[in-house]
Amino acid sequence: MSKTYLITGATSPLGLALMDRLLPTLTEGDLILAQGSGDLARLASLCQARPGFIRPYDVDFTQPLAVRAFLSDLTDTYPVPTHLIHLAGLRPLPAPYACFDEERFAEDRAVQLDSALLLCKAFLPRMAEAGTGRVLFQLGSSLPEVPAGQMAAAAVVKDALGGLARSLADAYAGSGVTVNCILPGPFLTESGEPGPVSPADVVPAVLFLLSEDAAKINGATLPVGTL
Repeated sequence: MSKTYLITGATSPLGLALMDRLLPTLTEGDLILAQGSGDLARLASLCQARPGFIRPYDVDFTQPLAVRAFLSDLTDTYPVPTHLIHLAGLRPLPAPYACFDEERFAEDRAVQLDSALLLCKAFLPRMAEAGTGRVLFQLGSSLPEVPAGQMAAAAVVKDALGGLARSLADAYAGSGVTVNCILPGPFLTESGEPGPVSPADVVPAVLFLLSEDAAKINGATLPVGTL
């Protein structure tokens, strides 16, 4: 059976590390649908490594109409995804709660949560009809040495996304579709900011939850590099 991976936030460090591991395993008929926003140049080397296996999409998830147009194109053009990996999110910006940025919060909620609602509404019923599917959410990543009180906006979105995952896991239990989450610890950032976890450390956990070995794991959150 051919596999179709829909990866949002594919241009993030974790998305790139995941595709780097996935690409050598793909066979004829397999496909990666890779969403980024204004940064598709990051996919160039991967696209060149295995031409035809990655279909890049430049979609701004802060814009609901853009998300709907993206979904319409996917459903009209490609088979239903067998794997949905939702990594999309804005870079967390620590700030005291007194400086809560409502506009930034609304954008991050749109990118992480609202888009997940639309994606799952479009594809989970079709996955269930096919009798198989893997859905995985990333529940954000904390920043090194940043007090939790300065990450209130990120925590709200993370908890909401985790609640959505648990609800979907329950709704589709027994259908062949699983919905799980990963919770990475602080990443080593692209600017070199120290963190105990690299994207490559997280990829094995992602691949496990996407595999047939995890067919009986549903509604779980797997921490990687967190206490």
